[in-house]
Amino acid sequence: MENWLWEAAAGVGRFLLHPVLYIFIIANLLAGRLRVSRERHDFHSKVYPSGRELQSSLLPGIGLGLFLSAVMVVAGIVLSTASLLLIALWTAVFALLLQFRFASPAYSLGFTTLLFLFLPSIKTNTALDTWLQDRGETSLTALAVLMGLLLLAEGLLIAGKAADETTPRLWKGKRGLPIGVHVIQKFWFVPVFVPVPGEALTRLFDWWPVIHTGAETFSLFLVPFGIGFARSVRGMLPHAAIAYTGRRVAGLGLLVLLLGAASYWLPGVAVAAAGIAMLGRFTIMVRERLEDDKLPAYFKARNGGLTILDTIPGSPARELGLKAGEIITRVNGTVPASPREFYEALQLNTSGAFCSIDVLDTDGELRNVRRGLFAGEHHELGIIFVEREHKLDTEAI
Repeated sequence: MENWLWEAAAGVGRFLLHPVLYIFIIANLLAGRLRVSRERHDFHSKVYPSGRELQSSLLPGIGLGLFLSAVMVVAGIVLSTASLLLIALWTAVFALLLQFRFASPAYSLGFTTLLFLFLPSIKTNTALDTWLQDRGETSLTALAVLMGLLLLAEGLLIAGKAADETTPRLWKGKRGLPIGVHVIQKFWFVPVFVPVPGEALTRLFDWWPVIHTGAETFSLFLVPFGIGFARSVRGMLPHAAIAYTGRRVAGLGLLVLLLGAASYWLPGVAVAAAGIAMLGRFTIMVRERLEDDKLPAYFKARNGGLTILDTIPGSPARELGLKAGEIITRVNGTVPASPREFYEALQLNTSGAFCSIDVLDTDGELRNVRRGLFAGEHHELGIIFVEREHKLDTEAI
């Protein structure tokens, strides 16, 4: 028991030295800075704080990581240091390029699994051989099972977290007019205690503590697996679209997990699981892009009302309960045809000290919201609309 406690504590310490942890922090900070820059360009003000990506990506994966750690240890799933190194390299490259969609475990573990079909027979006669010296001990079944588990975690994170964390953008529509789009870029980390062969690590670091269980020797390594996701939504409400993506990815993860388990008896199935994971994840991405592109733009300028693209956190609009996708039909008795008319109607203040706004919600039900207007308060209330006068870049959908 003392050895287990010491090894778990040492695993946490090694976690703080893992480069993917710091790449996770850097990538999220860079993504936040770029998002704020785009928001200032599109809306002349940032919508969300620059640290939002890091804050919202830091905690959700920890609980899932603890569950996966228990599964890994109880099931006796052991990964080689060579496989962990290749997974970390793939994740680091696409995270630093801010191509989070390719940091999905379908790609990082799928690529690693397929690579290990050839890697054991390759000799480089360089220092790389030292780091990959246990590549011959890599279990493709272990990689396939972990890939399925992490894909399930990705699906749960997308459906449960990403659907509520989209940010607004302006794009040029097919007719050259501005339309609103909701974009999500997430790079979560899921810390998992992974058993690795003890002898492989002690050959690299003679001070590395190990656990002996009968004839087996291994170490616990707390690995920060990166899970990336990116999507844009233009033709429907972002919450519904992204939650659906989460269910699709979770379904793919369950299939890959079952194939990984089957590969315990049929080793070749692990390779099929890797191929299905990569092809399936890519197919989900492409199919949803095509489906969304067929739909008319949901967030666009219209006559006889204004569609809300988003609201700024902490603003009066949030206090009023206004949400993305709702349509403002009247303001102080006036039907606004443009954001300018909306702002002018607010200043009319025909209802005394209050502004009165009629809102058609996403279920087609009409409601009225009221709020006092205070001296010195910004007249826009923190509502983001799509304006016909918006100056756009040449970015097309």
